Amino acid sequence: PTQTVEYTWLEENLKDNTWFAGNYDVIVIGSGHAGVEAAFAAARLNKKTAIFAMTLESIANLPCNPNIGGTAKGQLVREIDALGGEMGKAADQQTIQFRMLNSSKGPAVISPRAQIDRKAYQAEIKERLEKQENLFLIQSEIVDLIYQNDQSGKTQVVGVIAKDGMYYSAQKVIVATGTFLNSKIIIGDAVLDSGPDGLSAAIGLSDALRELKIPIKRFKTGTPVRVNARSLDFSECEAQSSDEVILPFSFENDENPNWQIKADLPCYMTWTSSETKKLILDNIDRSPLFSGVIKGVGPRYCPSLEDKFVKFPKHETHHVFLEPTGLNTLEYYANGLSSSMPQDVQYQMLKTIKGLEKAEIMRIGYAIEYDLIEPTSLHLSLESRIVDNIYFAGQINGSSGYEEAAGQGLIAGINAARSIDHLEPIVLKRSDAYIGVLIDDLVTKGTDEPYRMMTSRAEYRLILRQDNADRRLTELGYQIGLISEERYEKFQAKISRIDQEISRLKETRIPYEGELSEILKQKNSAIKTGNVSLAELIKRPEIRYADLAKIDPQRPKLNYADSFSVDVEIKYEGYINVEMERIEKFKKLENKKIPNDFNFQKISGLRNEAKSKLDQIRPLSIGQASRISGVSPADISVLLVAIEERNRKS
Repeated sequence: PTQTVEYTWLEENLKDNTWFAGNYDVIVIGSGHAGVEAAFAAARLNKKTAIFAMTLESIANLPCNPNIGGTAKGQLVREIDALGGEMGKAADQQTIQFRMLNSSKGPAVISPRAQIDRKAYQAEIKERLEKQENLFLIQSEIVDLIYQNDQSGKTQVVGVIAKDGMYYSAQKVIVATGTFLNSKIIIGDAVLDSGPDGLSAAIGLSDALRELKIPIKRFKTGTPVRVNARSLDFSECEAQSSDEVILPFSFENDENPNWQIKADLPCYMTWTSSETKKLILDNIDRSPLFSGVIKGVGPRYCPSLEDKFVKFPKHETHHVFLEPTGLNTLEYYANGLSSSMPQDVQYQMLKTIKGLEKAEIMRIGYAIEYDLIEPTSLHLSLESRIVDNIYFAGQINGSSGYEEAAGQGLIAGINAARSIDHLEPIVLKRSDAYIGVLIDDLVTKGTDEPYRMMTSRAEYRLILRQDNADRRLTELGYQIGLISEERYEKFQAKISRIDQEISRLKETRIPYEGELSEILKQKNSAIKTGNVSLAELIKRPEIRYADLAKIDPQRPKLNYADSFSVDVEIKYEGYINVEMERIEKFKKLENKKIPNDFNFQKISGLRNEAKSKLDQIRPLSIGQASRISGVSPADISVLLVAIEERNRKS
């Protein structure tokens, strides 16, 4: 059982820095993407930090897919970098293919995505952890928690216990266990006690959390087969190479002339067939998803292949992307074939797909069930509301994806360190960052399925673009202490360059006749009389900043990233201004704080459901309260009046 100790005894023993196996400021349980970012943040904020991995070979593993970024996820990676996180920098070093998704659409949905050398990325992160001051990397499985009741009677976590019986004390503990808690791998009728990639499941910690009254539930996710490239016929597939312009995730590499991707390996696209569909449906009774073997709730936006054929019966085919997993392996990831069907069905399935008829399976596809906590039991700082001193980050909070995990880990690490220093937690608003949207959705609304970040979840996505993540967050990262003085100065110089160029373009006017008219003819753009500012020309949908270089000899030499930002800021200026007005209205509600000790039960006129939900979530502001499921606009009006009455009385 979870270890409880008397307050006075523990207080005396904590004075000894060699208490049990070790005494730390912050302990991070788990070394996936959430744990890694949490550990880096805490250590860089001068906290003695230990990060525990079940095996050092699993650090920063990419068990689900070999890529980082993607729609909305690319924005998350750039935000992590803008705040001083590590994911973007490490990904840049191990990129083997790059594509900017949705590049033909508006800037609000443009997202960077990179194929990653999977094993090299793990080695990169491990080496960075090993070199980080204040950070201690320990191979040991944490199975239990030490807690006490403080002098006010509130329960607080004060340490952890490893499987080998060693005790470690900490002022703050961050749980970032991913999909390992009581995890089970499911392939057809086979149910195995295992974590991802054949690693051991984490047994014991779930029970410790239950004993602390932290609510637990169960989700399911899955992954497809991995196949040997020597057995594939790529001539039957459509090749997809990197973009001509390859951009880094890290803003530090925007101006690095030596930065380049590690390699440029193509991906390939093929399609399932009507034979694939028939095979799956003929064997649907053998699918654990439909036979009742799988109990956990799966992701709606990343379903297994059998789920696709059942939910979308009119679709005869679905696309499959064959993605390389590294430079020193022939292993390819079959994106789109996620399945928990029996092995014989998965082998037969490949024979029905062009280019994969002779595919050799290296890793079979599987579903994985795992325990997680109810994220509505957390503060927006990601600290538990039920027990003090314990934070949660990543898939244990109900999210899916490496990027969502890393964003939460960064915030949890920052806030654990700041709490030790008695500083206010960092809470990003929905108008600040996708990270803010992610955490607010999980904590305020909860989730009934693995949560995946999408651009449609962000109300202010035109402001939350991938190109301006540093403009939005680097100032904050510098104030927190995660952005160096040198990087901050470079950031200020960049913003100054962009703003000065926008001003110059608005002030510079040229006549329509001459070279400009020729450019406009080529672009099928209207030609008028008189003169026009360069900014007015860029506002036209068919004209880009780069198109006017020939007639603008005074323009400074900007890199691609700066030029892109100039183009977007001018072209979408009107829409951006409208969105900023909406954000100001939103902030007014966010700034209307709800006192921590506010008694919702005593408010007459508030519906019982609203009272229950408000008591459960304990929102920080009227804005957060308005987003709670079950709290109506009428309830918010009543709440506003009650808070105003309390303020007048005080």
